[in-house]
Order: sequence, then structure tokens, then C-alpha cells
Amino acid sequence: MTNNKCGLSVTTVAVVFCCWALLCTSASLSARCKLKRHTHKAMQTDFNGRRCWDDVKIVSCWGYCLSYEISDWQFPYKQSHHPVCVHGERRHASVKLRNCDPGVEPGTEVYHYVEAANCKCQVCSSEDTSCEWLPPDSSVLGGIILREEIEEELD
Repeated sequence: MTNNKCGLSVTTVAVVFCCWALLCTSASLSARCKLKRHTHKAMQTDFNGRRCWDDVKIVSCWGYCLSYEISDWQFPYKQSHHPVCVHGERRHASVKLRNCDPGVEPGTEVYHYVEAANCKCQVCSSEDTSCEWLPPDSSVLGGIILREEIEEELD
């Protein structure tokens, strides 16, 4: 075994580097755009001001999407593609809220919501997503980055 000035063998350094690279890779892949349960504080009020409330676990999309920006000689001097993690399809769901004020109107305990059925990377469209940097009802580039393109970009 060859030792360097610090007394570490080349094998030890190689093993530590491989473990570090594996941890970094698995951590970055686990943050990719995917379904995740989110706890939402739900509350509904009847016509008399009485309430029902509960913590509801809703499936939503979390994570990152690969993006790029390439310099260009023409204005605006760059080509940008910055997709965001959004729902692909949605499903309607309902749950019965467990905590209610006494005398609440029947039906107030039923909480209806929409949750993500699957997730995808897509350029932000304000038609169904909060895009703070876009004006209402607009879509920039309007494309979807496909799984094959993502895997190709990783290579």
C-alpha cells in the first residue's frame, strides 16, 4: 500500500471518495420531482360560524427538475429552460374532519380537496400553477421535459 504525507493509503482515500460520491448521488436523486405527503390544516365553517377542523395528509409534488441556460449571441443573449415540479394529473378526494364544534351543521365535517396523482417536470404555466415571476394566464416556452431527456442530461 502506498501512503501519502498524511499517512492515508490510496485505497482508504479511494473508498472514502466512492462513499462520498454515492451519498451525494443518492441524496440528489431522492430530491427529484416526486409525490410526497404534506400535512395541511383543514378547517370548514358552517352558516352559523361553527367549525370542523383537522390535520389532513394531502399528496403533492415536491423536488427539483433539471434546468439549463446556454449563452447566445442574440438578444436576450441566452436560451433558458427552467421547468418546475408540478402535478401531472390530479384526483378529487375527501376526508371526514375529526374535530367539530358542538351543534355544527351536518356535512361541515366532510372536507373535499384535490391532490396530485403523479408529478412531472414542466415549464411553469399560470393556468394551474402559482408562477410568481409570470403574468396571469401565461406560459413560457410551454414544454414538458420527458424522463428520457432527464436521463440523457444526467449522462
